[in-house]
Amino acid sequence: MSDWNDHLARAIRALGRPGFPQALEAALARLIPFRICMIFSYDGRRRPQSLYHNMAGEVAGIVVGAYSDGPWLLDPFYGEISAGRRSGVFHLRELAPDGFFRTEYYQKHYRRTGIRDEMGIPAVLEGGATAVLSIARTLEAPGFSRTERRLYADVAPVVAALMAAHWGEARPSPDPTEAPQLETVLHRLARDLLTAREVEVIGMILKGYSAAAIAARLEISEGTVKVHRKNSYRKLGISSQAELFSLFIASV
Repeated sequence: MSDWNDHLARAIRALGRPGFPQALEAALARLIPFRICMIFSYDGRRRPQSLYHNMAGEVAGIVVGAYSDGPWLLDPFYGEISAGRRSGVFHLRELAPDGFFRTEYYQKHYRRTGIRDEMGIPAVLEGGATAVLSIARTLEAPGFSRTERRLYADVAPVVAALMAAHWGEARPSPDPTEAPQLETVLHRLARDLLTAREVEVIGMILKGYSAAAIAARLEISEGTVKVHRKNSYRKLGISSQAELFSLFIASV
């Protein structure tokens, strides 16, 4: 832990300066090995704002650029923030619905960038925004162990406090237009063609819930879920989740 303490002190000295994110990343790397580090700010009204990342090239384009085009609305971490959870640690494999790793969102965002596992620390900023510092491992490495998750949770309060002190009220997003909420996007996608229940079902499909999980949450039979899915696809003129995801992004 002495190495962590030394680098944490450097991060504290860098507060308010351009090198703070890199110093904080370096401190965390002394505790837990990871490949990717990224920090996004969410205020619930606009698209996510990238505060920092250590990626380059195509990976940066997917994780930072394409993510803000709409997939963030399906992100399990964003789902936690929207539900009011703004402290502790987010762990992708604990939060993801049972079919998440088969979704088109996972294939286009995580699989293409090689991300295997991800953990995030949320921090409440002035003005109501929430910043999330995420570290991720790529496919050549194992997922985060239970010991590593506990260690990340132990340092989360300090990391969150430093993030809040450094960024304060995050600077306004370059895009001043308000971003739609998930429910709004789903209704745009539905185009008055789907029933309320069908909209609910396709929203859960996009998030990564299996037919069995949807049935359990909505207290209906799995067969009924499949009928809703079939009818929704027919009304929308599509035949796959890939096409459903494309319609979703086009509706954001």
